[in-house]
Amino acid sequence: MKYYENITIAMMAHDFELLREELGIEKWLVFGGSWGSTLSTWYSEQYPNRSLGLIVRGIFLNTAPEFDDAYTPRRFIESKNEKQLNEFRYFFELAVREAKDSGEEDLDEYDAERILKLYNRMIKRGDKIAMWIWFAYENNLMEEDPKKLLDFDKIDETKFPEAAGVAFFESQLFIDGQYIKPFHVLERVNNLIKDLPAPVHTWVCQGKRDQVCPPQYAQKLVDALQDANIPTYPHFIDAPHQCTDPVMQECLKDTVEDFYTKYKNG
Repeated sequence: MKYYENITIAMMAHDFELLREELGIEKWLVFGGSWGSTLSTWYSEQYPNRSLGLIVRGIFLNTAPEFDDAYTPRRFIESKNEKQLNEFRYFFELAVREAKDSGEEDLDEYDAERILKLYNRMIKRGDKIAMWIWFAYENNLMEEDPKKLLDFDKIDETKFPEAAGVAFFESQLFIDGQYIKPFHVLERVNNLIKDLPAPVHTWVCQGKRDQVCPPQYAQKLVDALQDANIPTYPHFIDAPHQCTDPVMQECLKDTVEDFYTKYKNG
């Protein structure tokens, strides 16, 4: 983790460019889901000449309102979602304890920035409990099947390697992209059409039941793309966040086929 301590979205996009060059691929279809939708959109805006098209799922824009939706109780109180509110309280309590043990001022449950930074600090020093709670909280926010909910109090060692990676990279990239070196993908969408022989056609698959990446943010992306006259194909479907959902899988399959048809026909 030490090696990636200062990782940024620009570094990750550049890594994909190095990979593309190493593989000898002139242009490719770019795809990403969840935070990967942030990365893939940023990549296509940065390297539009290398993007044949863009397909994104479960849209995340890395904006302050999105962090407020997921890492404060506001949305759960407004929607009267007692289950998720209780899980937020558990998630929040560990950050409260970290602040108190460090002799810091009391933590406000509506201060998403500070909550994220406290978790990032715990995760970077190797706190297994913080890594697991981060992972379990996110899993339980997106999971609709009660059998697949994770226990905050019991670390599943078979899942822990994944939990450690997710917690580290997400917390680091969230903080860097919003609070240290903020980036705004909506302000860069003109890159997908400006001075190009053809615009980067963009497909969006967004679940209406997505609790991690609520659909209003996908609509913001669609609006920005359409305002810039970029060919955009939005699909707001009856699905949750997961790409494994059958309805989401069908949407993604259809968008790839639509891309191929349009690309083949010029």
